[in-house]
Amino acid sequence: MLINVPGVAKTLRLFTKETCDLLAGMDIEERRKKLAGVLTAFFQNKMPTSPPAVEIAKSIGVDLELVQKVLQAAFAKGMTGPSDAPDVMNRNQPVTAAVFYPGVIDPLTDFGFEDIFDLIDMRNAGQISFDIIDVTNAITFAEVKTGEPMKVYGITTGKSTVEKMIVAAAIGILDDWINYAQYWNLNQAAIEAKSKYYSKMATDHYALMVAITSDQNQAFATDDITTINNACAAILADCEAKGYNITGNETFFLKAHVALKARIEKALTLTFNSYSETQVVFNVSRAYTTKIASSTYYVGLSGRKSKRGVWSDLTAETDRNILLRGTDVAYCGEYNAAIGEEDQIRRCSLS
Repeated sequence: MLINVPGVAKTLRLFTKETCDLLAGMDIEERRKKLAGVLTAFFQNKMPTSPPAVEIAKSIGVDLELVQKVLQAAFAKGMTGPSDAPDVMNRNQPVTAAVFYPGVIDPLTDFGFEDIFDLIDMRNAGQISFDIIDVTNAITFAEVKTGEPMKVYGITTGKSTVEKMIVAAAIGILDDWINYAQYWNLNQAAIEAKSKYYSKMATDHYALMVAITSDQNQAFATDDITTINNACAAILADCEAKGYNITGNETFFLKAHVALKARIEKALTLTFNSYSETQVVFNVSRAYTTKIASSTYYVGLSGRKSKRGVWSDLTAETDRNILLRGTDVAYCGEYNAAIGEEDQIRRCSLS
């Protein structure tokens, strides 16, 4: 399981020898269900925040305050406590076991696209789509058949409908990984599955930003400082002309490839008190990514008519593969996004 220990919070121990021993002792059907439950909990960041010893204390009535004090003392000495316990498998509960509470954040999932869009939580909406009202040009993903690449397209209408998109893949877990306690293979498979899914989500969302038309190109003017100031001013002017409620004190996002980090940081940290007579006069929050090209960067207003929806979080299902002597784990999630007004964003030139 995943244990959040001060100083080693990036050490992911979803499976250990103890969990492998437990899984090996189960019948095939129960093993499938438990694998699906544990992986789904891991995918959705719902592993317990407390160490297994606390979960054991809860189940047998031991003083929780005493357990916490013992564990704190152990952490102070560099110890990690027990690595696993039978109760963590929660054998008498449904696939998504009740012991899995929202908790630790996966250190592998930090993408930076989230602040471009307002989140529309569609998990319990009972609808396969949401609308963005009063749009001039919307950029979203078109519906494609299974196996086809997704297409980004723009539409001009008074309303843009964003329909859910299913993203799915699969991993294989061999019986030998469990029977011979090769827990490192199990951990690696789970981590890679989750990381690739959220990496794809980031790629898809950044693709919408990159797809804005050439009308949104901001010409280079004197230096990066002037270019950023011009881009921000143009966005405010265009959006106000279209009826946006603009105050002049908005915070802009800036997205750039990591290769441009030194250049952008230099522009944003120069002040009137330095040798430069100019500075970026708007509030700009920047983040860097490998998901966009290094030949340009983007400045924009967050949210408004840029929306992303999540219909279902990443979940796992399993099936027996008798030919490979293992378990196929299929995982999928549902999401989509749209930029309903591209005038919220500028593509800035470097020269």
